[in-house]
Order: sequence, then structure tokens, then C-alpha cells
Amino acid sequence: MKILHAVSRRLRAAAPALPTVRDAAVLAYVLRLTHLPALAGSGLLLFTVALPGRAADGVVVFENHCASCHGLDGKARTPAGKKLGARDLSESTANDEAIARQIRDGVKDGRGVDRMPAFKDRLTADEQAAVRDYVKTFRKK
Repeated sequence: MKILHAVSRRLRAAAPALPTVRDAAVLAYVLRLTHLPALAGSGLLLFTVALPGRAADGVVVFENHCASCHGLDGKARTPAGKKLGARDLSESTANDEAIARQIRDGVKDGRGVDRMPAFKDRLTADEQAAVRDYVKTFRKK
């Protein structure tokens, strides 16, 4: 569950600080997704507290390795995503094992051409698990 708090700048001292880089990455992601920089400059300090479990760690991995094709919103409407036929992650019904396999081994089309690169040599097992958990947050509820 995503929790977004808005706290006036006057209450900044009372607001908990973002303790990790992960939380700062989540904040930056929420601001970009919700187009709230204008709100942030209007006298409010915005910070986010939670994405479930490892999904919060997956934000950074996703932005660095996946968003160029799948987009920050997971809808695959980027030029690279359109060219390669990337899937809209909000439509995914794949189970954890299938997602993990796609991240680890990549995806090829019927002719054996890479549609998504393999990340087994680029990401640690923990990073792969974190991004697997994060991509599930794009699913429609």
C-alpha cells in the first residue's frame, strides 16, 4: 500500500526524515508519476513511507534497467518499448516464477531474437527479486 503524506514546511522539523536512499528514490518516483513538483513548491513537503517489502528496493532497479522500455508507469509506451514490443506491466498475470524467469533469462520472440535482455549477469539475485516484486505493483487492482 502506498502512503503519501503532505506536511507543511512549518512542520518539516516534526516530519520524519527520509532515512534511506530507497525512500528518496520512492519519493522522486511518486513526484514524477503524480506530477506533484508544483505541489511540492507550493508550501508542502512531500514524502512517501511505504511500498510493500522489497518492492521499494525495486523502484531504483526498475528505473535504471527497465523503464527505458517499460516506462516509469509500466505501460511500455516509450519509443524503445514500442519498437521492441514491450509488454504493458499493468496487464500482466504472470506468477512470481514466470516473472523471475523473464527477468533472469530475458524474452525472445518466435525467431529467437531478443525482445528483452537477460539480467542474470547484470543484477544480483536480491535485485532481481526486488524488481519482480515491484513490477507486480503496476497490476490493476
